[in-house]
Amino acid sequence: MNIYKNFSEEELVDAYIQWIDNSGKISKELEGVLIERGNLDEIIAKANHKKLVTKEKGRIAYEINKLVDKGIFFEDIQPMISSDILNEEELFNFILEKYVIFKSNYDNEKIDKQTLYKSFFGLIVGTFAGISFLQLIVTFLHAFHFFFLIPTYVICYLVIRKITGKTRDNLVVFISTFLATTFSAFLVFLVFKFSITD
Repeated sequence: MNIYKNFSEEELVDAYIQWIDNSGKISKELEGVLIERGNLDEIIAKANHKKLVTKEKGRIAYEINKLVDKGIFFEDIQPMISSDILNEEELFNFILEKYVIFKSNYDNEKIDKQTLYKSFFGLIVGTFAGISFLQLIVTFLHAFHFFFLIPTYVICYLVIRKITGKTRDNLVVFISTFLATTFSAFLVFLVFKFSITD
């Protein structure tokens, strides 16, 4: 059965691109469907255009990312980038879309005094949250297992993320979460060990 018979034109374009990129030629099944529909040349033209657009978007995205890293704002970036392939509206929308993503990532990964202070505070609060959670589990189960560290890590991370407003992609947030989890486990383990000894 020829799987390409029920493909839409867009799906045929994507299939054509995949075959060309992977093996340099298309399968007989795909070629048969394109000839049968009478749009082989049209699909080839659309596939070539789509590849050009993809390459152009990659170039533009790279430029935007570099400019965002330099601290340049959207209002200044937008006039600096032009394209012979994307029309004005497509270019504006693409620049805006990528700017929002890259700026968000840049802000998230940025380490400043505020991030350091909030991460330190988050470390303290996260450690208490981790200790409370672990102590509750250990008291309930009368056992300490290292797989308890997974949910403890999640709890510490959620607390620190809430306080800092940044994800674990930020190095300081990642380290704070790791330390909060480690401190929680160490302290609860000591308490558990002494309670058994007594």
